[in-house]
Parts: sequence; structure tokens; C-alpha cells
Amino acid sequence: MSFQDPEDPEFSLLVPEKRKAISAIKQLNFRVTPSEMATASGLSINTASFWLNKIAGETGGTLEVAADGTIFYSFTPYFTNAYLQRGLRKAALVAGLFLFQVLYWVIRMSFGVALVLSLLVIVLIFVALICMALAAIFGDNGDGGFDLPVGDFFDLNFFWDLFSWNYSPSHTSYENSVPSFRRETYTNFVEEHPKGNFFLDCFSFLFGDGRPNSNLQDIRWSRISSVIKANGGVVSAEQLAPYLDGDQSDSGMILNALAQFNGHPEVTSSGYIVYIFPDFLSELSASGISRAGRAAYLHEDSWNFSALSAGTTIFVLVLACLNFAGSWWLFKHIAAINLLHHLAIVIDVLLTYAVVFLAIPAIRFVIITVMNEIIRQRNDRRLRALELLENPSPEILQELCEANEVRQQELAKSRSDKTIIYTSEEDSIEQQFEP
Repeated sequence: MSFQDPEDPEFSLLVPEKRKAISAIKQLNFRVTPSEMATASGLSINTASFWLNKIAGETGGTLEVAADGTIFYSFTPYFTNAYLQRGLRKAALVAGLFLFQVLYWVIRMSFGVALVLSLLVIVLIFVALICMALAAIFGDNGDGGFDLPVGDFFDLNFFWDLFSWNYSPSHTSYENSVPSFRRETYTNFVEEHPKGNFFLDCFSFLFGDGRPNSNLQDIRWSRISSVIKANGGVVSAEQLAPYLDGDQSDSGMILNALAQFNGHPEVTSSGYIVYIFPDFLSELSASGISRAGRAAYLHEDSWNFSALSAGTTIFVLVLACLNFAGSWWLFKHIAAINLLHHLAIVIDVLLTYAVVFLAIPAIRFVIITVMNEIIRQRNDRRLRALELLENPSPEILQELCEANEVRQQELAKSRSDKTIIYTSEEDSIEQQFEP
């Protein structure tokens, strides 16, 4: 994977043309037009316009319209700090990605391995307790058997202790007694679960399975290019809003779209701002605008808790709950059982892991719920923007009509007389007198 992408905002700072453009913006007191930038930087008007749109989109520049209709690009005095901040974030992401690639499989496997080991340790401890209890029940105390009081061994009230959070066991004092016990049965779940996937299933249960909209930007540009083409190369902010974030202002992500498709803003006769994309200029049919208005909006998918099936998720959750219940019971009886007192540190580790194994997905579930609500709001804004375009107000209709007039003017310029009146192959004086 290469991080030196010419399209990347930070790496493109190495491009001489972009550096000239940034220098020109500073030289012109952060408020420029494409023609002024071309003059100050020595770039062509098209190149200056391209970098002006790109820099504005990357640094949060805004558009300003003067009383005479001139469009200015306005920047803050410290607009280049945006590149430094993005560069620092990118450096941190690159370092994090490197570490992630090194530890990824180890981490994915470790949670499942730890859960299995935790359950095995708990089962072994319970087996030891059962053996001690059976020895106490069937042994002969008078002939050197175990002298363990077992009056409470079959007392099932300890199940209620699982929900009694006011118990405070002491690791330094205990009574040599054996409370009641009931073997936890979960072998059937393990046997029915598909082999070879359990460890990765545990990781998916804990951390999910990645972003649901990893190719959102590619889809966004594809939709926007289709809208621009369908409208003959001239569009308004309202026509692009369903494919951005529902933002109908003449700034923000629209400037990124101008840089992406080599467009520029233009003020109509009534003061509306429309966007011209010369590479997409073409004739439209009579129903072209209405067809573009009915295009689908950009819809983001919601985050899923996990890609696992419901049965697999329940299986992992049941094991996690059994792990927690077993380690919690052991923890609460450290002060009452001699064997558990000697294993206090192990039991503390088991309980900590059991809590973490349940806490991480619980916290992630809350975060996913919040993120899905934000995605839902963005989708709703895009949908409202589409509905506004499908049922336009008189102002939007006028803006679309004037956008069509601008498109006709741009096409008229491209259809101007291209008859050759001079060629360097012949003498200029002779060509002046030719009919």
C-alpha cells in the first residue's frame, strides 16, 4: 500500500503548482479570484482554478460574491494549518496501521483462546471442589479422611449470590468450609459449534467486522458525476445536496466536487450561484432536468454489531455469561473456601477478563447506536434535499432555469466561429488581402 498518493492533500503539497497557488493566496491577502491567482502565480487560468478549488475544499475555504457579481475565494490567515493537522493525524494512522498489521492476527486469536482457557480453569477449579466434596462425603473422618464440614454443600442459595453485589470477600481471611455447588453444563454448545471459527467469532463479537461504508466516497463521486452529466454540465447546490451531506450551502463539500471534476462557480443574472463543469457540457433533452431530479440520493449503511449469525452470537454470549457467572461465584467465595483463597490472584484475573469480555461489546453496542443515529440523520438530510428537488419551490425552479441559461451561454461560446483566418504557414500580409 503506497502512502505517496498524488491525490492526497498532504503529499500534493510537494507539487510545485500547488505550492505556487498557496503562495499566491497568501500574497493576495487570502481573498482571491482565479484570474488574480493566475497573475500572481504564473499558472494558467485553468490550472489556477483547479488548485484554487482543491485548496479551498481541503482547508475549508468559502465563496464570497461581490456586488458586481465577482466571485472571490476567501481563506483564513492560518488556512495551511489544516494540512499540518491532517498530516499529524495521517502519521498517527500510518503508525497505528503498522502496529495493527503486526498484532492483528495475534489479537484476533487471543480473545477466543483466553475465553477458552478461562472456562477451562474455572471448570478445573470446580472439579477440584467436587472431588474435595465427594471425598468429604464418602471418606471416613475417624480413619484419617478429610475433615470438611459439608452441611452447606448442597445449599443452592449461592445462585442468589450471583446478583448480590454488596458482598465484600476478604483475601486475607477465610473459613475452611465447602459451600454448595452445581456443575455448569455447556458441553453441548461447544460440540454443536463449527470447528475452526470459534476464536475469530469471539473477536467479531468483541470488535465487529469493519466499516460498512468503506467505498462511500467512490460512490459519492460516481453519483455526482452522473448528476452533472444528466444536467448538461451546469448544476446548482440543491442538485448536489442529495449526494453530499444534505448541505445546500455554497461551500464545504461542494468545493471538493469542483476540484474533483474541474468545475467553477458562476453567478446568474438573479444572483444565484451555479456550478459549471466544462468537461460535461452538452445539450439536454426537454425533460433532462426533471429526470436528474428523480435520481436516488446517497444512502449510507448502518453499522452492524457483528456479521455473525444470531445463533453464533448467542453461542459466544452464553459462553461469556457462563465464564462471568463461574468466575464471579469463585470470587465471592474466596473468603469461605481454603482452596479458593490460595487461588485468589488467578480468580481475580479470571473475573477481570470475564467483565472485560462482556463490557467491550456492551460499550460498542452503545457507540454503534449513537453512530447509526448520526448516519440516519445524514440520510434524512439527503432525503429531504432530494424531496425538495422533486417538489421545488419557485426560487429553486428559477435557479434551475437560470442554470440552464448559463449552460446555453457556455455552449454558445464553444460553438463560436472556428473558421481559420490565419496560419503561420503563409505570409501574414498575403492573408490580410485574401477574400
